Amino acid sequence: MSPAISSLLLLAPLALYILHALWRLIASECLPAAFAFVGGYFICAILFRLTLPTLAVVPIWLPFLYPYAWTGIAALLLASGTLQVGRNGLRLDGVPPLLTAYALSQLCLHLGLITLSAVLADRPLQAYAMLPPLVAVSGYLLYRLCLQLSRRNEGWLSWPGVALTAVAAPLVLGWTAELLVPLLLRYI
Repeated sequence: MSPAISSLLLLAPLALYILHALWRLIASECLPAAFAFVGGYFICAILFRLTLPTLAVVPIWLPFLYPYAWTGIAALLLASGTLQVGRNGLRLDGVPPLLTAYALSQLCLHLGLITLSAVLADRPLQAYAMLPPLVAVSGYLLYRLCLQLSRRNEGWLSWPGVALTAVAAPLVLGWTAELLVPLLLRYI
């Protein structure tokens, strides 16, 4: 396989991840979500600038290489103003259901990575940093799972659903990274 084709195949999930997030954002017409998304980009850019101060354009392009970090920060910003916690689970008040499922899936992804990475020998965090296409694909699959779970409960993501998605994210990332890295290194 030529390097150009393999590079495009690895960058395609990242581009689709960003386009899907923008599509959800534009279709929702939710102003707090738009502000959270823009704020998430700037926070992500500032963090990357503080981490890599010698590279001048890192804050501009690196959030596009790690879009799940960008959307995770945006989901945290959106949840800080609209999260509603109840007996039924979690919901974002005033946010359309599709965007709610998207934001909650990003929160569960990052919650699971933070809480379970130490138990799993930091393999999910290594995949988070080193395999952006894999994290983008698993983030989308997590969104689809949250969407199905929240449709059953009228927009609420139930507590078992939160636990399932938070536990599934690091397990899937660690397991698929163990399987795919040797294959990618051999064939690409």
